[in-house]
Amino acid sequence: MFETQRLLLREYRLTDESFFIELFNDYDVLLGITTSYVAPSSERTREALKGLGKILLFMVAESKETGALVGFADINNVSPPQNLDGTIGIAIAKAWWGKGYGTEIMRWLVSYSFKTLGFRRLSLQVFASNPGAVALYEYVGFKHEGREREAIWREGEWVDLIRMGLLAREYYSDNTQAPQDVPENAPSESHPVSSACTQDGIASTAALDWVLL
Repeated sequence: MFETQRLLLREYRLTDESFFIELFNDYDVLLGITTSYVAPSSERTREALKGLGKILLFMVAESKETGALVGFADINNVSPPQNLDGTIGIAIAKAWWGKGYGTEIMRWLVSYSFKTLGFRRLSLQVFASNPGAVALYEYVGFKHEGREREAIWREGEWVDLIRMGLLAREYYSDNTQAPQDVPENAPSESHPVSSACTQDGIASTAALDWVLL
């Protein structure tokens, strides 16, 4: 079990299933994390949860104060392994948006990925239609590395898919705050700073196309 300032990051438990079914049946959450059409399905969620063992590190975020489940976080590695390239992802339940939990979790994920797992770089992708999430990733150090123009059809318009990355040397040169601290001037999370596994995370285990938000 890991800890941030306000959260426990612990293992998935069978009793967590109902939370995940609710999370992935929320239209607003799905809208931000799937590259496919929005189609909530309890059965698909159950199938995805069966594949958690294939993810390098999957954690449920739980409030220290109340014990309520806030969301999840994951770290995975991109093949081939010699490239030392990892992906990270989070999803936050809508009731907890705008409270800084996305920033808190992302800072921990980045720190753990470099300091403990020894990754050389981290990669993610995010919808251009979610400027709050883009600002968050920029805040924790991610750089823009590419853009797939009009890649996703989202609610009547084409949306760009932004690819971002962070190198270990950039993290160590820029990191001046303890990873567990939640900065007071963190970007707003009025948009769903939920995110999910990229190609090698929960998506690949159950054909769910989650992307980072």
